[in-house]
Formats: sequence, C-alpha cells, structure tokens
Amino acid sequence: MTDSEHNAIDRDELVKVWHDYGLRFSVFVPAHQPRPDTWEPDVRQFDEKGRVNPHYLKHWKFLARTKGFLRDRYAEHGILKGPTLFFDCLVRQFQNPMRYAKVEGEYGPDFFEVKDTQDWYEKAIRMGIWDWQIGFSCRSVLCQRRWCSMHRGNPKRINPVDVYGLLTVFERIPAASAKAQVGKWFGMKLGDLKGAGVRTPTVYRRKVSKKALSVLLKEYENMRTHQVKELIGRLHGLIKGSPFEEWHGRKFDDDYAFLSDKAADNLYRINSPAAKAYVWLLIRQEELARNTRGAKLSVSDSELATAIGVSKPSAQTYRKALTKLGLIETGETKAGKTAEIRIVKVKY
Repeated sequence: MTDSEHNAIDRDELVKVWHDYGLRFSVFVPAHQPRPDTWEPDVRQFDEKGRVNPHYLKHWKFLARTKGFLRDRYAEHGILKGPTLFFDCLVRQFQNPMRYAKVEGEYGPDFFEVKDTQDWYEKAIRMGIWDWQIGFSCRSVLCQRRWCSMHRGNPKRINPVDVYGLLTVFERIPAASAKAQVGKWFGMKLGDLKGAGVRTPTVYRRKVSKKALSVLLKEYENMRTHQVKELIGRLHGLIKGSPFEEWHGRKFDDDYAFLSDKAADNLYRINSPAAKAYVWLLIRQEELARNTRGAKLSVSDSELATAIGVSKPSAQTYRKALTKLGLIETGETKAGKTAEIRIVKVKY
C-alpha cells in the first residue's frame, strides 16, 4: 500500500468520524460537510504562462473560500451565512420574472400563465463536492424555467455547474466575466477557462417555429397598451420554451427561426409594441442572410408597417425606440431630393 493510499483511507475514516459526531450531537447535518471521492486529483495548478488554472480553484480544499466568495458577492441576499450548503437560487433577483410557459397543443404551441414566486427558488441550490470538484446543483421541482442550464427538466442540463457557471446562470454574464470576478476576489490571475460547467464556445440557439411566431404576432396586430405585458410574456415564453439546437451562421430553415436567449430577454428591455417589430426584423434578417449574394436587410418605415400590420407613424415610433436601445442600425438612402431612413441591421 502506498503512502497516498494510506492517507486517503485515513482521511475517509476521519470524515466518517466527523459525520457521526455531527449527527449524534446535532451539531450539523453530514450532507453539509461533503467528502471528496478523490483527495488528490490530477489537476495542474498553473498554465504554461504561470497563470492559475481556473479549474484548480474547483479543488475541494477551496470549499470554504468559494463559499466566502459567494457570501460576499451576494451579501445583500443573505445566502450561505450559516453552516448549510443549501441556498436560494438568485435568478429572480437578476432577471425578469417569467409570466407565461409554453406547451405544445393539438394545433401548435399554447401558453398558460405562471406565477413566478419565491417558492421556485427557495433553498433550490445545493453546493457540494463531486469527485474532487466543488459544484452546484439545482433541486427545484417547481421552477418552470426549463431553458436554464441547471434545470432538472433541461435535456442539455449541466450538473453540476462550477462557480463560473453559477454566476452566468444567476447574472446572465459571460463566462469570461465570471472568471474575472472570481479571480479578483481570490487575488489570482486566472488562465483560460475551458471545460464543463461553463458555456462552451459551441453556439446554441432556440429553434422557434416561424408559424407560431406569425400566429402570435397576428393575434396582437391591433394591440392595446394594456396587452404589451402579455404579448412580451408570451413571446418570451415561446422563444425560451423552444428547443436548443447547435447553431452556426450558415444554418437556416424554411419553417424555423434560430433565435438566441438574449433576443428573448431583449423583449423586456423593449417593453413596448416595438417588440413585434424587433422579432419580425430578426427573422427577416436571418432569411436574407441565407443568400450571400442577395439583398441585405434594408427596411423602410412603410415596409415595416405593412409587414407587421401597423400604421407608418407607429412603425416610425418602433424604429426610434429600437434605435435608442441600440438594437438596430439605420442608414439613409436618397432618391432625388428625398432622403429615407432604412433599418439595415438588427442586433442582439
């Protein structure tokens, strides 16, 4: 028997005694003191440039410090104050509430209203050790955010996510930004972040039925002000409720549009009837991109008005609203002495 094997056995025995003590005298729940399966993992501490390997910070020995990082970062939300490793999911604190969920009906997608309450998130996240790595898993059975990468019902679920992935789930920030925040708190310069538990370079988008989008926009063609919230909630639910599919810039489909989650979240930024114009423009831009030698996006107020069934002044209002939010780019064309502003690009 090697020294490392002997040490591993000793450690396992010590943890068992510690767990028995905590349970017997009601000091703590054993699940709150997780035990690694691998005590000495084969993981590099530094990369070839002398930077700390971001995956090294997932080592079980950083459990207390990782807990401290999360406690400090989310201090106003009061998580992880005691010995427990179960805490509230903070998605609701950083993202818009979910109002509608999508289901597939006999005649296409249908929607039902949901109550996005704290019950979905209370003590939903478990912090623990998987093999040798610190990770986080979602336990909620009430949450309807099935597009979330931690959701139990998501076929592409990441379980567990690492600390970088947790920040991207909560705050919708890029993995690189999450890595920078973690490195700053730990006082370390971290190297490249690649691997499980974070969003990979592979791009995924929602495969959304164009027919379903068309029917939904048609339903709100003569929309009243009080229906804006309802429309945005249903559009958001339709996009986020559609399946994820690996995507690249030359992937097209006659019956489906490939929309990003950010497009769905932008609907709440728009928060006006201009959301109809934004969705239509995204689809139109994708359709035109199919032909590399064909016409590029160039939409006038009149053309936009005709496409989504509104007046030209309304289309102009929508264009100005989307321009102000930085979601479209416009250009000016001249026909004789007449100048016309046209939408030339839609952005996420």
